[in-house]
Amino acid sequence: MKLLIEDLNTRKTKLLASLKEITASGMIITNPYNIFYLFDFFHVSTERPVAIYLHHNGETIAFVPSLEEEEAKRKKNFTRVETYFEFPGKFNIYQWMIKHINQCYKVENIYFDRLSFNLYKVFANEFNNLFNTDLIHKQRLIKSRLEQSFLRKAANYADFIVQFGSENCQPGISELELLHEMTGATIQKMVTELDEIIYVPGGPAGGLIPSGGRTSHPHSLPSARKISAGDTLILSCGANVHGYRVECERTFFVGKPNKRKKMAFNVMAEAQNLGISLMKPGMKCAEIDNQVLDYIKKSGYGDYLRHRTGHGKGLEEHEPPWVEAGDDTELQPGMVLSCEPGIYIDGFSGFRHSDTVIITEKGAEVLTKFSKKIDDLIIDI
Repeated sequence: MKLLIEDLNTRKTKLLASLKEITASGMIITNPYNIFYLFDFFHVSTERPVAIYLHHNGETIAFVPSLEEEEAKRKKNFTRVETYFEFPGKFNIYQWMIKHINQCYKVENIYFDRLSFNLYKVFANEFNNLFNTDLIHKQRLIKSRLEQSFLRKAANYADFIVQFGSENCQPGISELELLHEMTGATIQKMVTELDEIIYVPGGPAGGLIPSGGRTSHPHSLPSARKISAGDTLILSCGANVHGYRVECERTFFVGKPNKRKKMAFNVMAEAQNLGISLMKPGMKCAEIDNQVLDYIKKSGYGDYLRHRTGHGKGLEEHEPPWVEAGDDTELQPGMVLSCEPGIYIDGFSGFRHSDTVIITEKGAEVLTKFSKKIDDLIIDI
């Protein structure tokens, strides 16, 4: 807990320094993940708005519905907590926020982590200078030592859920049944080993586990389809510790794969290894994506590409930077990425591995350790 408090203070101090540079009076923060990142306050995003006003002097006002009041005050991260009963209600909640801000501070300009049209319409009537900024998102790109420790722990459970799934998969079990067993076993392990589990959207552990022809659709939701001998099975799984998410995905074969499947699998596996080898300081995300997808195209599978090479990992399942064309972000130590190029042959099979990596001074530290050798990915029947 001491380390977390120190880390939260460092994050806030960095943001305040950035606000000082742009002479901001303060900042309105509404993104739930940004709020969690800065204040360790997690709430379920609903129609009831939650917003934090951070003044340039470091003081904060948390605007929360009454049902979040107790949790907001328990965190002790806010100078003031202002509550409203329900929304939509009989008053304009944003005008209510403005009134409290003006009662406490002299404000000349306000920055927002996401300035919606509704927010703009109301705040523009009161303040002349409103700005949208990605300061917090930029700060979140580089993970601290504590954040990296959460990710390393999460990787252990991401590996475990994949291992459990491979060991307990037999013909006749449905995708939903297998996923239920995998998730239950992983959460039980987490409950036994961790001091605290924070239930965030997506849960502490879970995933997608398409089988057969459904593997050719990258985001096939779990179904009642029964797994059969001869199937390809993608265990696309993940886990999170203190809200930090790691994914581990492996392509399995229920029984020995045929030659056509082996050929596509090998191209995918080589492309994924190439992507990891390129993930090092100074490399641009777009260039990594270009080289990886170009390898797949030159190997004869260009018609079967459906997505980019990878994306950032952290508090969100998908977050910047994006390992894709158009993102020229240069990798730096502390960034965390997935590497997950895939090949999807409609009506036949899909093939994808994914690992979560931390960028270090020396290159990519691969957090997820489950084997990617084809011989280790054949489920005996």
